[in-house]
Amino acid sequence: MIPLFFSKFSRLICFSACCLFVMMGCNDQSEPKESETVSRFQKNTFTQSNFIDDKIYEVYLPASYSNDSEKRYPVLYMMDRQNLFVDSLAYGGAAWNIHEVTDDLSQQSKLKEIIIVGVDHAGVNRFSEYMPQKPLEALPSDYRDSMLSFLQRPVFSDSFLLFLTKELKPLIDKEYRTLPDMANTFIGGSSMGGLISMYAQCEYPSIFGGALCLSTHWPIAMDDSSPAIPAQLIQYFASNLPKDKMWYFDHGTKGLDQYYEPYQQKIDSVLMASGYSMDESFLSKKFEGHDHNEKDWNERLNIPLEFVIGK
Repeated sequence: MIPLFFSKFSRLICFSACCLFVMMGCNDQSEPKESETVSRFQKNTFTQSNFIDDKIYEVYLPASYSNDSEKRYPVLYMMDRQNLFVDSLAYGGAAWNIHEVTDDLSQQSKLKEIIIVGVDHAGVNRFSEYMPQKPLEALPSDYRDSMLSFLQRPVFSDSFLLFLTKELKPLIDKEYRTLPDMANTFIGGSSMGGLISMYAQCEYPSIFGGALCLSTHWPIAMDDSSPAIPAQLIQYFASNLPKDKMWYFDHGTKGLDQYYEPYQQKIDSVLMASGYSMDESFLSKKFEGHDHNEKDWNERLNIPLEFVIGK
């Protein structure tokens, strides 16, 4: 079993490297340039963190931000900033375009205006950054050691979440007119970004009130050859599930998403056994024909935004 996992896991690392190669071929000249929206995009680098390397983040402000100096806004922290706003920067050439989705929903009065904070992933170290650390450490030693042997650096998701909660969030709350309380602070992402969003809400229930987890990458490997790993993730979730949160999970049926359904069903069972109610405090959806890419996540992004954050 382990040699097969080596092969599949190494393909996952190669996939991350390909993502970085695509993004490095682009530059900031591809950022949105329309005069009426440029001030709403504010890109910065957090330097001298006590927990991680320098980190690029980008803030997208709601349409009314400059017109109503008294209004404060909920905040959504999104993983994989590189794939959020600009097609030419995104892996595969298609971004989430989350800013367009939120603007459209707000104009239709289906979503309250929010501040979006897109946080860069760590390139070839994305897996080390987003892999939930405590479940990894609880794995049998052969699985844990085989995963770590392929990484350029040890898993540091706990350090990333310390940065996010102890450094970046306080800065955002200081620099922008946010609603800083737990009920107005959300986190989201897809694939490994969905996994770290789940982990963040479990580790920091006093910070986050809702998590948007699209195509959550439960298997970790590129197929379903290592069931001990998702089993450990599910066990962690069951043991650390906080009360009174909003949860959204989904998956497609093509590509990597074809492996997710049995694990997501177990997550759904954990939620219901813990008192969560489907369609009220959590939502889990399957999208036939959807693949593991930003285009398909864009098509259904309105659903978690409306459900978790709402109007």
